[in-house]
Amino acid sequence: MRKILLTLFIIVIVSGGISFAQSFDWNIRGGLNLMKSHTLHKKVAVFYHVGLQAGIRIAGFGFYGEALYSMNENQYGGDPISYFIPSVIFKAYWQKYIFVELGGSYLSKTGDSGVMNDYLNPDGKVFMLAGLGAKISKLEISLRTFVKQSASYGIIQVTAALKF
Repeated sequence: MRKILLTLFIIVIVSGGISFAQSFDWNIRGGLNLMKSHTLHKKVAVFYHVGLQAGIRIAGFGFYGEALYSMNENQYGGDPISYFIPSVIFKAYWQKYIFVELGGSYLSKTGDSGVMNDYLNPDGKVFMLAGLGAKISKLEISLRTFVKQSASYGIIQVTAALKF
């Protein structure tokens, strides 16, 4: 059943993109993760993320899927935790250069971190994201935040993306 639904979703996205889209966009993304640090003598933890984003832009709006590999601080100290973060993102473009993005992301730990799944180091949780960015030719610069409403876990991402 999942395969059928996934296949139908892909067909709808591709046919909609071919029929109505002004453009099919994809880019390579990378940047910094900024988090509140729980390590002694450190206020902010700085790590990185890399990934891909692809989607359809229709007039002043875009619908995108994204896959990121992200290193985040272990909120109990110790080794950083790696995450795979698939996201669905809606972008609204203002003027020619500025965009706002809203969406949802699923945080999934990769490998065995040895850290329990809780509000400080979530696993298998859905987060909302919101951001603001600028597009200059083939380069996008964005500032986005992932926020979980009921916990103190939050990430601010500063990202540069190169469009192809």
